[in-house]
Formats: sequence, C-alpha cells, structure tokens
Amino acid sequence: MKLEQEQQKEEHLLVKKFLNSHSLIESNIVSFNNFINHRIQEIIEELNETMQEDDIEIKLGKIKVGKPQVVEADGSSHLILPSEARIRGLTYSSLVSAEITIKQAGQLDSQEVEIGKIPVIVKSEVCNLNGLDREHLINEYIDPKDPGGYFIINGNERVIVMAEDLAENQPFIEKSRGNLMLRLFSKRGSYRIPISITDTKEGILEVSFSRFKNLPIIIILKSLGLIKESDIAKYIDKENDSLIVNLYEYANIKTDEDAMLAIAEITASTLQGTKKEILDRIKQRLDSYFLPHIGLKKEHRIEKAITLCKLIKHFFIAKENPDSLTDKDHYANKRVRMSGDLLADLFRINMNILLRDIKHSLQKIQKRKKFYSIKTIAKSTLFTHRIESAIATGNWIGERTGVTQNMDKTNYLAIISQLQRVSSMLPGEQENFLARTLHPTHYGRFCPIETPEGTEIGLRKNLAILARISTRTNIDDEKLIKILGDKINKEKGKDVFLNGRFIGYVENIREFIFKLREKRRIGELPVEMSIKHNKLLDNVVLSTEIGRVMRPLIIVDEGKPRLTGDSRKLLREGNLSWDDLVKNGIIEYLDAAEEENALVALEESIITNEHTHLEIDKMDLLGVVTSLVPYANYDQSSRLNRGSKTQKQALGLYAANFLCRIDTDVNILHYPQEPIVRSFVYDTLNVHPAGQNVVVAIMTHEGYNMEDALVLNKGSVDRGLGRSTYYRPYTSVELNYAGGLKDEVTIPQKDVSGYRTEESYRFLEDDGIIFPEARLNSGDAVIGKTSPPKFLSEVREITIKTKKESSVVMRQEEQGITDAVFVTEDGQGNKVVRVRTRDLRIPELGDKFATSHGQKGVIGIIAPENDMPFTSRGVKPDIIFNPHSIPSRMTIGYLLELLSGKVGCLKGKIMDGTGFSGQRIEELEEQLKELGFRYDGKETVYNGITGKMMDVKIFLGNMYYLKLKYMVSNKMHARASGKVTLLTRQPVEGRAKGGALRLGEMEQQALVAHGASLLLKERYDSDKVVLHICSKCGAIAIEDNIRGKLTCSICNSQEIEPVEISYAFKLLVDEIQSLHIKTKFNLKNKYE
Repeated sequence: MKLEQEQQKEEHLLVKKFLNSHSLIESNIVSFNNFINHRIQEIIEELNETMQEDDIEIKLGKIKVGKPQVVEADGSSHLILPSEARIRGLTYSSLVSAEITIKQAGQLDSQEVEIGKIPVIVKSEVCNLNGLDREHLINEYIDPKDPGGYFIINGNERVIVMAEDLAENQPFIEKSRGNLMLRLFSKRGSYRIPISITDTKEGILEVSFSRFKNLPIIIILKSLGLIKESDIAKYIDKENDSLIVNLYEYANIKTDEDAMLAIAEITASTLQGTKKEILDRIKQRLDSYFLPHIGLKKEHRIEKAITLCKLIKHFFIAKENPDSLTDKDHYANKRVRMSGDLLADLFRINMNILLRDIKHSLQKIQKRKKFYSIKTIAKSTLFTHRIESAIATGNWIGERTGVTQNMDKTNYLAIISQLQRVSSMLPGEQENFLARTLHPTHYGRFCPIETPEGTEIGLRKNLAILARISTRTNIDDEKLIKILGDKINKEKGKDVFLNGRFIGYVENIREFIFKLREKRRIGELPVEMSIKHNKLLDNVVLSTEIGRVMRPLIIVDEGKPRLTGDSRKLLREGNLSWDDLVKNGIIEYLDAAEEENALVALEESIITNEHTHLEIDKMDLLGVVTSLVPYANYDQSSRLNRGSKTQKQALGLYAANFLCRIDTDVNILHYPQEPIVRSFVYDTLNVHPAGQNVVVAIMTHEGYNMEDALVLNKGSVDRGLGRSTYYRPYTSVELNYAGGLKDEVTIPQKDVSGYRTEESYRFLEDDGIIFPEARLNSGDAVIGKTSPPKFLSEVREITIKTKKESSVVMRQEEQGITDAVFVTEDGQGNKVVRVRTRDLRIPELGDKFATSHGQKGVIGIIAPENDMPFTSRGVKPDIIFNPHSIPSRMTIGYLLELLSGKVGCLKGKIMDGTGFSGQRIEELEEQLKELGFRYDGKETVYNGITGKMMDVKIFLGNMYYLKLKYMVSNKMHARASGKVTLLTRQPVEGRAKGGALRLGEMEQQALVAHGASLLLKERYDSDKVVLHICSKCGAIAIEDNIRGKLTCSICNSQEIEPVEISYAFKLLVDEIQSLHIKTKFNLKNKYE
C-alpha cells in the first residue's frame, strides 16, 4: 500500500517539471521573437529581389527593431511599460527603422529611416519586461504571474488567435467530379500557388498552375530542361502504360524551346508578342509560379522537373490504390499559424505598399527636379496605422476577420485558455462534420473536451497541456541537405523529400531513418525535425516546417524506456530539468506524421518489444482547463465540456494588479480560495484562485431547489460566501477642435445647453472630477465636461457661443462607489480622466453558481440559518443541492469530490483528485471510517424547523463551488415609456440604452388567453397617429394647417375622414408612395 502511494506521487513528475520550466503560451512568444529577429529581415530581402528595376532603384538594408517607447506630444520619448500603456490608452509598440538606399541617375543616397511602429507582444524578447525578476515586476505594478502573449493597442489588450490551415508543399490526393486529382499548395514567402495534376480520359496527364490550365505534363517537363524520355522514365521510376502513352504523344518535342512554343500554342489566347517576348514570359511564369517553394531562379528548373516526376509517380500509385485519398483532417496535413506567421503576412503587404509609395513620390519629385530627403518621403504614419488597426479590429489581409480578439479577463484560466486556442478557417455555418469530429491524431495535441457548444463546435480547439508548435529551426534547408549529403546518393534507391523538395535517394530506408533519429536525439539535427517513412509510397519525408503540432514522448529501446529510476531520482532532487531530458535523448517531440511510424504504450507495464515510445502521463491528452477538473475521468464527456466552460466563467482574481488598472466588465471575488481537492496541475501552474470551498448537502428543501436551483444558507452569505465586486470604468478626454475651441473638464454652468439638474453634479469637486468613495446612483455625473457647439450658427451676428453639456454619467440601472480616479494624458497630449467605480455584489436570487463538473444552477432561495438542516455534529451546509441532478447526468466526479473534500477537511490535508490517477474511492472510504464517520459519506440530519431527525441519511461533504459572472443585477431590466427610434417611432432595444421590453407575437397570444384587454389595447395603440383619408377616392388627403382646411388633391373632394392607424403602417404607406405607387384605402363605417 505504501509503495503504491509513493508511485502515485511520482507519476506526474515529468509534467510538473515541464510546467515549472515552460510557459503554456511559449510557442506564440517564440514565434513572435522569430518574426522580429529573422522573418522581418527575410521579408526585406525577398522584397529587394522582387522589386522591378526602373530608372529609380530602391534597396533596403539592415532592419532594426527598438524597445517599446512612446513619443510624447512635446516630442520627447522614453521607454514605456505595459502598465503605463494600459492606463494611458497608448499602443505598446516598437520603432522599426531600416537603411534605405536610393540609386537614381547614377547617384547613390543612403540613410537610416524610420519605417513605422510595430505593436509588441508583452513578455517577448523586445518587450521591456524581458528579463525582469519578480521584485522588479512588482515594483513596476506588473503581476508576476501575468503570462504575456498579448498586444496592447490603445490601452486595450488584444490576443491573436492561432489559425489552422492546410499544409503547404505537400501533395494531397483528392477526388473531384469522380476523377482522382493530385493537389499541392506551393508556398514561398507571399506566393501560395495551387498546382494540380489530373488525367484525361485518353490517359494524357495534365498540370494546372496559376494562369496555365491543363497543360500536358510532358511538355512542362521538357520545357524545364528534362528533354530525354529515358530521364523522365528514370525519375518517375514506375512502369505504367499511361506513362508510355504520354511519352509517345509528345516524342516529337526535342528541345526546351520547342516545349515552350508548344505551351504558347496551347495558351495562345493569353500570350501575344514576338517569339522572344513569348519565350521570356513563359520562362518567367515557370520560374515564378511553378513550384515556387523549390526556387525562383533558372538553375532550379531541373530540380522542379525532377520533383514533378516524383509527383507523377505519387499520382500513378494513387491510381492503383483508389481508396488511398488523403485524409485532410489528419493533423499531419494541417499547420497552425501563430502570431509570427500572421504578422509576417501583414508586414509584407504593408512594406510593399510603403515601397511603392516611396517610388511614386520619387518619380513625382524627379519630374519637378526638386531636392528631397528620404526621411520626409517615407511616410511612417500610414504603415503604423495600418498594422495597428489590423490588430485592433482583427480584420486581416485576405479578407479574414476575427484574427485578434479582446482578452477575456474573467479569471486567470480564461486568459490562459484564450492564449491556447486554435481556430479553424472553416465557416461555422457549414456542416463540415469530418472537420469537427475528434481525429485520432488530436490525441495529446488538442484537448478532446474543451470546445464551444453551438455552431463553432469542433472548429475551435485548445492545445493539450504538453503540446507545442514547431517554430523555425536554426538550420536552414541548404545546411540540412549538406549534413544529410553523405547518406544520400543521387542515382538510385528510395526517394527522400525535405519540406516538399526531392533531395535524393537512399538504399536502405530503415537504416537511414534509424541513423537520422539517433542524430536528432543527440542534438546534431534540430529537435523539431520530423522523419516519416511513408509505407504506401515507400519513401522518406523529412520536415522542419513551422506550425506542426508536436507532443513529447519517452523513447523506448527494446522494451525498456530510456527514463530510468536514476533519472527520476535526479529529477526529484532537481538536478535534471525537462530540457536536459530532451537534450539527452530520453524524451523526443513527435509530430502527427512521424507518430504514424511509432507505437506508443500508455503505461510502462504493457510495453513489448514492438513499442517505440511511452506516454509521458495518462492525463497529457487533456487541455489546461480540463486537466484541473478533479476526478474528470468519472464524468460524462458532455458535462465535462460544460464544466470546462464554467471554470472559465468563474469569478476570482484575474490579475494581482487589478487596483492599478482600469478594465471593462471585470469582477473580483472577495475571498477566493484554493480547492481542497485538486489536480496536481493546479499547484504546478500556480494560478490565481477562482472559487470557494463549501459544505454541500444533497437533499431537497421545500421545493426551492427544483430544476437545478440551489438553496444557500443566509448565515454563510452573511459571513462572505460568494461576495464579489463589479468594476466599471468611465473615461473622458479633453479634445481640441479647429478654431482654438476645446473641451473643458469642469462643473457645467447653468447656461450650458443640456444642463442636467443641480443634484446630479453634487459629487463633483472644483476641477469637475468626482471625489473617491462617493456613492453614486444612475444619472449622477462622474466627470463634468462641456464641449463647444458642434455646428457654428450660419448667422455670424450671434456671438454668444453656447457650450454643450457632455458630462460622463453613471449608466442606467446601475449604482456604485467611486473606487479610484486617474488623471493622465494620452499620446496626443490631451488630458484624460479615468474613473473606476465599484459595486458590491452579494449573492441574491437568480445569481448563477456552478461546479467544474458542469452542474450549474441559480439560487432558488437564501434560507435563514436557523431553518437549515443540521447534522448530529451540528454542521449546517452552505449549499443544498438537488439529488435529481446527479443520476441522469452521470457526474460521478461530483460525488467523489464531495467525499474526497470531506476527508481533506477532516484531516486538514490537500487531496489529490487528478483525472485518471487521483485517490481511489476505497482509500477515501477507509479514511472516513478511521475518522469515525460512515464510510459512504452519509450522515444523520435533523430538520432545522421542527428539529426532528430525518428518516433518511443525507450525503454531505465538501466541495469547490464557483460563482459565475452572470449575475441578476447585470441583467435585471424594466421600463415604462422612454426613448424611441426616430424613423419608426418604435422603442429602442437593449438594456444598456434603456430600451423597452418587446411584447412579441407569442406574448400577445398569452395576453389574449388571459383576457387582459386593457393591456392589449395599450400594446396596440402605443404609436397611434391620425391620417386624413378622402372617403370618395380613398387617397390620402392634404392637411393645410395655414389655411386650416383639408383637401383631396386627386378628386378635390371635401369629404375627408380622420383615421387612426399605427405609425409603423403610416411609414409603410409613405415608403410605398415614394416608389410612385398609388395607395388607395377603402373606408368602412366602424360603427356598422
């Protein structure tokens, strides 16, 4: 028994080591660092290559990215920290400068120019927080647990959501219109060109790319310089009738020039010009748009031809095995695009625009023969603004929306979960059943539980706890090919591909793969490299691409895992870290492609000689949020999904520095506690708590907890259970207008137009700003402000400039206490006043509570303490939960947590409730017996009102309950008459605007059934209007108010009747008439 417990304690050693040394959102920050350190420079070099050389030549040199700073209105600049950016509403961004060399008319001019600013991810290498220790961070008002990984744009935190996309540079076999087709997206830099191979009924192979459609493949091969039929057959390396047909068909083409002219004939409609022009154009298209990932130069043509031969071979093999279609949902065929990749796209496009802009300006200046300075031509503001607005709105290039989101600041878990999210590009409205379903390759890469319910189900996934995404390696393709050179021959054998490029042959695949893997394990090759043996095509596919989701596994040699008892001992003592295990070749990362060649054992006890790897931990398939649910393996999956969702909606501490920041819509729980029963991940992650431990009795209470409702003990509420504070910000800026006019923060004078009542300004001090700790009700002014009139009167004589009242007031149906006032200035030097109000929220009827097992409910009654049932030991429960909610939902984890919590509270110990390996129920029962309680957790309970002992035993224990952010006081809304919209005169909608409550079709029928006639009458004539109608011809009469007479303009009759109709109908009639349609009313006597 003792030994077993020891083993259980050690079981999670590896995951703990991983979480101690790695942040969960590491991949995203690494991706951004790569973008700043390498990608930017690469993009600049790519642009240099593609710039057309006219009379003006522009070259970009070395690029520099500074530290985030702010330039004040007076021109001074200083470094800035996220805390300052947040409170002042600034963008946390770095200056980017580059060397620009302009060569024109034989003159060279070179200068370092500021290109613009790029927003910086908090806690990345360029961030000013990088390298600061805990003490420093606290001194700078930064929460040391803040994970980083987000941008700050105008003081608002934005998160880039990772996006999944089909993999580039690798062939897919798919069916289109019943025929097989091989497709490949060839990507290099900004080029992403689809290339497809199909065959005609006659067996002629055709290839399509960019503007060329259905060109015979042999012609393309020959135009790329592969002239000899024998070479083509050698490289395709597959005997096939179809191949012979193709070779014979175009045997008369002898040179690459002939082949290009043949292309010109086929595509005669798009190509015109002299022979030389046509050849140049075809060459340029072949170099730039055909398999660009191999290269864009002349010398790459033969390599392209050979790769195309290999694709033909793949196509032939697929024809022989028609059911071997590529599974697009297999994660080997997907790539995840992170912050760095998405920003690279944005940077490339905007850099291009900037260069074109500079060129355009130069050409204009050249015509006018003026002098110029490069610094004035390079307009950096536009570049900065475009990138900033893309991140601020989430509208990316390529018509994509929702790439960035506002940070969800409910609690710490919600923040981490959002930074771990991967979103699919597929639209939520379509069925896409296969894309939504769990795929076996998601195991250990994505959480199988955590996904939204509704239209987005399965399209938004969260990374599993140990998963990481491959980022760029420090060895580029050319170096890799050199390293592999001695093992690869150029003559014969099995094919070897690297990132979609054919690089040679190997004789013995197994030996080659074995050697490569050993090299990778000792660190000679990058950790991220994947080595896959494709058994169908019998070739080797190597990949170092960015965006493959990888997971760590322990390597197994001949039935023995490499992680030995000694290593575990060193890990326990802290002499070995996770990274050492990876370096020493004990653990390796596999992507979905390579895992196809591995056989993974779940436990050490089942390893055979067949196995190649061992799972790190049983729970490494879950995501962060789900791994925190105690006894998660005892719950039904759909409930667990809701449980993960409720954990992200629980109130707690979202950040430790909440007092010195102003956030919209945030709550703080007053007494958050750490759970007594918890997963080991909780301690290792070191999260801010969100929730409280309570005593729960499972029983009914006078019908007040029907349908998931809860009964709360009033005594517990008075002692502070579930109390929270709701914070709301109010902001005002003193703006400057044209003509020397400006806003003024002050107490408005009585002559101001739109003056409220004197009472509403009663809390303002002389400077027009409220004092702290003032108790406000809705409509009270928080910041007094007057603005100049919007439209100056046409008549110039009027000299009295009436000011407009534009104070910031408390929102409708809200109250609060002024919590803090910040007076600062924004980037333009305008004065900014920010006030934060707080509102105490004590649990009331209708507030929502939940557990992490997906059992959620609202408060049905807050029962007086002396009416609550009590046990023979005098314990009164805090919450009474309805027993009917358990059996049908099968949340056994709920009952186990109650039992385990009871033991933990009685023993004063933290209980281990990790999914798949927590404390077993037999142990809990044993411990309860030792403590003198019934083993099954039930107790004798007495009725609190009569004092009688109840006939049944009641299940009672301790549990972690969460108060969710959905509170009644944020939803409660009522109104009589009020604002209406101008056009239709219907009441406005929405609680925030003080809108009305809609009595719809069904409500009307319910009122009819009740016979509530006066209420119905009120519902129908709330917008009545009188319309005059001619009783002769039924036209709408004209009402002449000046002469005081009514006439019908059509038949000049005086017989006109007033008719009551609703304003909405009158509007319809007016609109019909505006379309030149004559409306005619047939009148009836309403008394007949």
